[in-house]
Amino acid sequence: MLVDKKNNKVISGNKTSAIAPKDPPKEKPTKPLQVESNGPMDVLKAMKEILRSVTWEYGVENSPKIFKTVQIDDGQYERIISPSGNKEETLGFPAAFVHFINWRYLVQQSRINEGRAELRIRFILNSLNIHEDGHDMGVYYVAERIYQTIQESINKYECLQERCQLEYIDPMESFDHGLQPCWMTYEVWFRQRNIWATRNKIYKKFVCPPFTNHADQDPSVEGVNPDDHTNLEHPKTYNEATKYIP
Repeated sequence: MLVDKKNNKVISGNKTSAIAPKDPPKEKPTKPLQVESNGPMDVLKAMKEILRSVTWEYGVENSPKIFKTVQIDDGQYERIISPSGNKEETLGFPAAFVHFINWRYLVQQSRINEGRAELRIRFILNSLNIHEDGHDMGVYYVAERIYQTIQESINKYECLQERCQLEYIDPMESFDHGLQPCWMTYEVWFRQRNIWATRNKIYKKFVCPPFTNHADQDPSVEGVNPDDHTNLEHPKTYNEATKYIP
């Protein structure tokens, strides 16, 4: 919409331009801003999904899954082999448990919200013939299958693409209660999302420059007025258009 500064009359070459109706358009409901989960939580979720997908044979269709139980490690194994008896609820074996043993953040000003962590995977088999040829290296085989599956799945999870590198494996050192525990430790780099990037963010849509009417835009162009804004009653200032209150 063009306005003559001398007599304050509306001048527009667009015949479809009109004065806005007095009834304001209805505001569309907005969804509340959701803060996404942080990096370490994403890593744990990804690792649990990967461990649940580890199979006994690589590349063999319908090969059975190795682990019947995959959980966050909060001391289940210690409660199973407790001297006073099993204090843990019934678990299906083989089982795998994951947790962080070291979780730290970088302190450089240019690397805010970046961190490093050591992720430990404790998997437990329940074979009794561990000294027989062909079964005495069962934990080594399962460790290899875990490593292969993680390497194959890294590209599916953004949280693992920064760095997810196997550091070392602690092979089986005991055979308590018919269980064979084994450790794998991974170094993981994560980048936690910054809540301050979206905190108190306000979305405003205004016509720029402020004296342009919505009807002056080409209606054949998709997306020029998705919210069906009406024309302006008078030329608005920047603060009026944005509803900004200093």
